[in-house]
Amino acid sequence: MRIGMLATVLWATLTACQNVTYDYVIAGAGTAGLLLAVVLSENPDVSVMVLEAGNDARHQSNVTDPERRGTIQHTQYDWGLESTLQPYLYANGTGGSQYVPRGKTIGGTSAMNWMIHNENSRIQLDIWESLLNLTGWNWTSMSTAFRESETMFGPPAAEAEDLPYNASFHGGAGPICSIFQRSVYTFFSNCVQPSLVNAGYETPHDGNNGNANGPNFLPFAVCPQNYTRSYSGSAYTAIEPRPNLHILESAHVSRITWNSTQTPLTASGLEYIDTAAGNATSTVHAREIILSAGIVYSPQILQLSGIGDPFVLSAAGVDTLLNLSSVGTSLRDPPMTNYWPISFQLNETAAASANLTGNEYIQNLIDLEPASQMLSPEDYEMASTWLNSTSSIPGLADAQFAVFKHLWFTEQPLIEMAWQYTVANVTPYNLIPLSQGTVHINSSDPLHPPAIDPNYNSVNVTLNGTEVQWDMWFLAKASQYYVTRLATTEPMASMITGTMPDYRLSFEEWYDAIFEWTGSSQHLTGGNPMLPREAGGVVDTELLVYGTKNVRVVDGSVFPYQPSAHPMGVTYALAVRAARILQGMPCGGGLTMTEQLPASNVSASATAMFPMNSRAV
Repeated sequence: MRIGMLATVLWATLTACQNVTYDYVIAGAGTAGLLLAVVLSENPDVSVMVLEAGNDARHQSNVTDPERRGTIQHTQYDWGLESTLQPYLYANGTGGSQYVPRGKTIGGTSAMNWMIHNENSRIQLDIWESLLNLTGWNWTSMSTAFRESETMFGPPAAEAEDLPYNASFHGGAGPICSIFQRSVYTFFSNCVQPSLVNAGYETPHDGNNGNANGPNFLPFAVCPQNYTRSYSGSAYTAIEPRPNLHILESAHVSRITWNSTQTPLTASGLEYIDTAAGNATSTVHAREIILSAGIVYSPQILQLSGIGDPFVLSAAGVDTLLNLSSVGTSLRDPPMTNYWPISFQLNETAAASANLTGNEYIQNLIDLEPASQMLSPEDYEMASTWLNSTSSIPGLADAQFAVFKHLWFTEQPLIEMAWQYTVANVTPYNLIPLSQGTVHINSSDPLHPPAIDPNYNSVNVTLNGTEVQWDMWFLAKASQYYVTRLATTEPMASMITGTMPDYRLSFEEWYDAIFEWTGSSQHLTGGNPMLPREAGGVVDTELLVYGTKNVRVVDGSVFPYQPSAHPMGVTYALAVRAARILQGMPCGGGLTMTEQLPASNVSASATAMFPMNSRAV
């Protein structure tokens, strides 16, 4: 009887709320937006419309084939954006301008990226709540959302010894598949990992256990049954027949339409340009307006709709409806040696013995390390002294600087060393740069991309009386110290003839080499940070844009600081967490299947079964 009464009440509540065209209209069928739509539409009484500027590439092999990852860049399925000139990067013939690839297709950038599927550490996520006052956003809520988004398949038996894995830290019934690759490059497992352990680095473990530090083999978002990319696009394919979920392609969202321009602003829908029909404009109306257009276009849509910094809006010819100057701020991109990796030059014996255990589908090795493990004791003490004596940095929100210092002194990963391919190369990343930039419109034309300025390498600090550019100094110091420790520790020391650059160079020479090789990691986040409004926030803990009643942002632009994990997994967790928030509201309809973890993790007994393939990578 109780269940029947509750169902009747729920049906009546939903019916009362459905007096508009859709319950939700989402700008962007990307990593977050499309997964959010998939979860919300599990309730058949909830209607969802997704507006996607691009077209459908789910049939394209350069999307579906994991071995062709990234090759949709510079195609019609890529926005093909460029940053502004970056004066503090090596010019490299471009004035430092960096390519900004973003997926312009169903699935967004999850159709383009390298599919590394991991999550942040416990401390990194808990400080969202404890340090930034973001109530409800912590390790428990985000780790739960990550597992709800995932179906993890354990490693094949032949690789299990090399791939530490604990099913309890993974999901077993979510829409995104995770696997370990079929083959391990023996140079990684027989040389790199033992040398790192011998040099004092962490023992390999499952990095989803709350401790992300150490040299670990990380999962990929791949479906093992047919060895295809698993992403928000494939999650949609699995439920595409649902009558309550619609996607409109070639629909470039131009602005939010308003019922009321009195604060708080009340939105009525999204206006879009149909780029397949002569740029005709139309509007979709909905009860809730959700921007999931990513770090570039979600800030643009807000600004074109009159929400942002009045100086920016006025210069672009847009009237200000809501003064929210933090829109388009806190953009960051971890610098990495993307022009050339650091190379360990193997001797003949080592080169001959290095092979793939399964002769196909190589598994990467990602080493995430805290500052104390990546700097000499002298450099670490010098940098720590500067951090302790500095209370603020121009251009960086005080809350975000406080986060950085907390991560520094609690031994959280700040540097990534990425070992990939069947070569002895490693690529260093500075995971949490202090330099931050902006995404600001410079035109009222929605088809004109905004100015993307990550502002790389722009924070200068004084260490022991010497002024340095912090982000580049930290990356260069960390990479030289790491390579030196590794090159001089067994078994690595006996397997190489040297490194490129030579780890024995003076720091000044090493710095010059790393500086010339460094550019974008293409892991941009921020632009609409979730923070208290007085701390520079754009959205609150319910992802609601300050000063509005029904406009939310659900994508990587809301991250309050740069995650150390590759952004995709945290973005999926954000989408599932957002669905839980929306489903818990009066017209939300209650939690659906994805939001309820199974009692036991079915992936505990599931292992990846790859199709037979003789292809070597």
